[in-house]
Amino acid sequence: MWDLLQKVSSARFSHWWALLAWLCDMALTLLIIRRVPFTNIDWEAYMMEVDFVLRGEFDYRNIVGPTGPIAYPAGFCWFYGALRWLELPVPSTQLLFGTLYLAMLAIVFAVYRAAGAPGWLLMLCVLSKRVHSVFCLRLFNDGVAQLFLYLSLLFLLRQRHLSSALTFSLAVSIKMQPLLYCPAMGLCFVLAGGWSHALHMIVAIVALQLAVALPFLWTNSTAYLGRAFGGPGDLQHVWSVNWRMVPEAIFADRLFAIGLHISHILLLGWFAHFRWIPGGWLSQSLRQWRTQRHLDAKTTVCVWFACNFVGVACLRTMHFQFLVWYFHSIPFLAWFAFRPDDYQGLSWACRCVAVVILTLAVEVPFLLTTHGTVRGPDGRSWETAGVPTSKGAAILQGTHAALLVALALRRVHAQPQKEQ
Repeated sequence: MWDLLQKVSSARFSHWWALLAWLCDMALTLLIIRRVPFTNIDWEAYMMEVDFVLRGEFDYRNIVGPTGPIAYPAGFCWFYGALRWLELPVPSTQLLFGTLYLAMLAIVFAVYRAAGAPGWLLMLCVLSKRVHSVFCLRLFNDGVAQLFLYLSLLFLLRQRHLSSALTFSLAVSIKMQPLLYCPAMGLCFVLAGGWSHALHMIVAIVALQLAVALPFLWTNSTAYLGRAFGGPGDLQHVWSVNWRMVPEAIFADRLFAIGLHISHILLLGWFAHFRWIPGGWLSQSLRQWRTQRHLDAKTTVCVWFACNFVGVACLRTMHFQFLVWYFHSIPFLAWFAFRPDDYQGLSWACRCVAVVILTLAVEVPFLLTTHGTVRGPDGRSWETAGVPTSKGAAILQGTHAALLVALALRRVHAQPQKEQ
């Protein structure tokens, strides 16, 4: 029986799994939009901020909303400004975001299939209640940025590097979250075409950023660069899904943030040397100015997802909407770390269960809520429900640590590259 299940759920039948999962999620998404009330969290702030831009205000010092100064790049202004200009009612906007979500899901499925992942993994990608909420009920910009990010990865897998670079730049122009993928993208460009190729792609990325932000840079470049990519921020302990269990004094300590940054750099360096780069940092493959190689799809996806996951695991804080940044990569990373396809019979089933448990263990902390005291941009404080719990934070960090260890123990097998 187990052998039959393994055969049916293999990559050979992944197109049928993709179709089934996508159709089921389309029905679920439409049901959510129809039955669950819209939640106005940042939508009003988004609309007030882009109102400034539509009136001709391009100085980031003067663009503010109910949640404080604008903290997103120019692509955000143009995208949400277009929605404001169209004057779509909220239900129509929800349908648009539902369409964007389903488009992103189709792209994720294409990435999984290109990497040879088994079909049953695709079903795990549609299980997140919080992801549906972020897209369809709250209309956050995180999901829009993630759509372009996964499209960038798909272009890279299809050897369309310029399209990948430009689409990645579009993602960053919506929100800075895709910057966590920068080391992986740069490494793939260097390994595929040498430093000359990588520099050409970097120029394309920067050029698009400059073009999108030109009116803002022309008006006040200092204000734009200081605020567009996060700005000073107000990292409140009460909203932290990942570090809610530590005392607020430690959370706010500058040394805590520095320690996380150092951990991020060290982990990236270790994974790059021992797991991602054939031969490590001193490899000949990193010293070539110009070359042309074919990168294995599974290796590329693993490096991209793992690079982002390391960054997420070292974030000082995560809000509820940040789950979109990495949820769809968790089933793939867990499958790669445990590789149930390497086993047969009952052992295969047990490892599949481990992949499912780990995926759900990432989702659950983003659903656990309690009461807490939050601060507004004007300094006022009030009690509110729906903030993360300490228990959820402990579960999330334990799951992150377990997956990091599992990935560290698993070498990327497809490191040798083939000449085109």
